[in-house]
Amino acid sequence: MDLEFARPDLELSLAVIVVTLMTLGAYRLGCRFQSASERSDRWVFLGLVGISFLFAWSFFGRLIWAEAITSSAALYWSNVTPVVLAFSAGMAGHAVDLRRNFRPAVAGIMMTLAVAFVITPIARPVLFPLDWDQPREPQWMSQWHDGVYIQSNSASCAPAAAVTLLDRSGIKADEQDLAKSCLSSSLGTAPLGLYRGLSTVAHQHDRKAKVASRNPSLWLEKGQLPNVALVRFGLTGDNPQDNGFLGNVTVGHVVTVLGQTDGGRWLIGDPAVGKVSWSDEELRRRFTGEAIYLADQ
Repeated sequence: MDLEFARPDLELSLAVIVVTLMTLGAYRLGCRFQSASERSDRWVFLGLVGISFLFAWSFFGRLIWAEAITSSAALYWSNVTPVVLAFSAGMAGHAVDLRRNFRPAVAGIMMTLAVAFVITPIARPVLFPLDWDQPREPQWMSQWHDGVYIQSNSASCAPAAAVTLLDRSGIKADEQDLAKSCLSSSLGTAPLGLYRGLSTVAHQHDRKAKVASRNPSLWLEKGQLPNVALVRFGLTGDNPQDNGFLGNVTVGHVVTVLGQTDGGRWLIGDPAVGKVSWSDEELRRRFTGEAIYLADQ
């Protein structure tokens, strides 16, 4: 589904409005919902609550949505959690076998959660802004080191890695501007937020951000290098992809995969330390399965 607009900010505003209206509409539908029996109501309600929290915990902000919704505002177009929660809140007000005195409280709590999920992506940068005045980490490095842009903030690895990727395509970008487009905060950057930032800048230069293969072995063959890849360190399992289903969607770290040597080692632009190399085993152990590359429109 291609929902790309010429003005990403306008598209984001439209997506917020549409999701808000859908949330309110879902609440009204939930208020009118009637199933065959009270027992059915109970199971429908519990099932919807379970689905909403599953989407919130495991699928919110994930790049898998960008494979189906090629829009810079995919972060919002894929935000089904508040819609499901709002429908459940409507049901809680009349159809669930709760004590009558408890129904308004349960409905109110669920509707509050629904509203929170609507505003969270745009509220996080406001409530938890990045501090651009803090010393760069590490302090001894210049802004660019061996062709790799060094992040200016401990939480700005995603926009910094994006600066390196764009530079490889001959596109000059500013880290702070990218952070705004990525909806980055001091808590980090959602994968779909990074996709939004890259899509916004790439579109201005007749390029397109696309989701890369989950298999690094296919990157060179499919022309998906360089790319920005989401990685994690210190996981208990051997493969971060095995921990993704019930894992947190916040980004552990973002690096730019610059290419591969003849010996099979991966050249990594790490915005925290500069250019490094990883073995194929190290990359696969750290890679979460989510990466973005730039292609011609």
